[in-house]
Amino acid sequence: MKSCVMSLIFSVVCCVASTTSPGMIDFWSNEAHFDVYTKSRFYGPDGQYGMNVGFFIVPRPGVWFIFHREYGFPHSYNACKYDVARIVVRNSTDKGRTWSEKTVIASPTFTKGSPAECALVDGGAYYDEDEETWHYLSQCLDSNQVWCMCHYYVKSSDPQQQFTATEPQPSVKSGQLWSAICAGGAYCNSSTMASEGTPEIVLKDNNGFYFVTFHGWDPVHARSARGVAKTKDFISWTARDTDLPNGPIMDKIDCDTWNISWAKGGCVGGGEGTILHTTDGYMYHLIEAPDITLGCLTKQGQQNWVLGLSRSKVWGPAGTWEKYQVTPTVVPVVKQGCYIQYHRLFEDKYDESNTTVTYLEYWADNWMQISRLISSSGSLPIIAGAPPSNATPPICETEETCRQTCDIFSVCTADNVYYCCDSHSGCNNNHTCANNKG
Repeated sequence: MKSCVMSLIFSVVCCVASTTSPGMIDFWSNEAHFDVYTKSRFYGPDGQYGMNVGFFIVPRPGVWFIFHREYGFPHSYNACKYDVARIVVRNSTDKGRTWSEKTVIASPTFTKGSPAECALVDGGAYYDEDEETWHYLSQCLDSNQVWCMCHYYVKSSDPQQQFTATEPQPSVKSGQLWSAICAGGAYCNSSTMASEGTPEIVLKDNNGFYFVTFHGWDPVHARSARGVAKTKDFISWTARDTDLPNGPIMDKIDCDTWNISWAKGGCVGGGEGTILHTTDGYMYHLIEAPDITLGCLTKQGQQNWVLGLSRSKVWGPAGTWEKYQVTPTVVPVVKQGCYIQYHRLFEDKYDESNTTVTYLEYWADNWMQISRLISSSGSLPIIAGAPPSNATPPICETEETCRQTCDIFSVCTADNVYYCCDSHSGCNNNHTCANNKG
């Protein structure tokens, strides 16, 4: 845009060009669109990457931090029948094009009776600048397959270190918040809605309350929803108050009206969601909604699993948030449960352009993909599929970055340099595949 200044000496108008990055209000009016520019995947100690997801990116000055779960690490505990996972963090100094090696911040206790006995997954990170403290609120799982939420923190500006568990654990017991949220009988059942999970710490208000959103699942009625509660210490929680909706913020009542052919019974409700609170006063809520169940049905053609956008200036109840012009807003290239998931809207307020830049991240086609919001209208809905050919993978320089870049790679023993190769035997002392480096 242009800013104009009146010269008092010459009495002429001089227009000086300046740039402003588009924001969610521009996307809302379809004057901006998200453009995928990079892709990543993170391999665990077992050489697998598919379960190492649950991404949460937090930009800080000059660096981004990404938190995610990790499976496949060695342990000798045998009581956990299913999930065994921990939380790690990495950093990027090039806006997600490359990522550092991981640092483990929180691990399962492998202790009978602990709510974090077996797994920590799919949480939300938040940096409190006033307190110079990082918070991480995670789903946690015991050997009885009970999902709760556990809180961890570290008093430092650098999250790349071990976090401390807030005691007593769990921070939230299964059903603790939903029993209060659903007490009014609106949209959900207070005795069967439980399993609070996929938490996101959205904001902290002037009274010191952190507002946290989370999903719930009711297996009796095959219904899900997303709610909000507030806390000052991640120990004591308030789920009903004058500044809260006293009911879910998103429910079946919202997604049933989306422009999609749901299975019989319609959508089940909302699951994981992300809220971006912007300077225009709105909270923009992008949330997943499936049909049939909140669990992943990965046979193609069986289950719808899509994302829809809405907005509100207050924590309004389900049915009151303003719906985007196109819902669902993000759809997978194929009809398949969990083809697209672990999405996040976030802003980088420390961009070198001295403007706030908006990003969208999601997992699709087995890649974490990051899009930047750029000016000009785009096609709607957004089709999530394979990353475009120009999406920048990391440069193959270390074992970690090569895993993110190449299907096949090796290290040359002559100089200990890693190369992407056309075959397992492609790298040798003669560097026969040296031209494929990076």
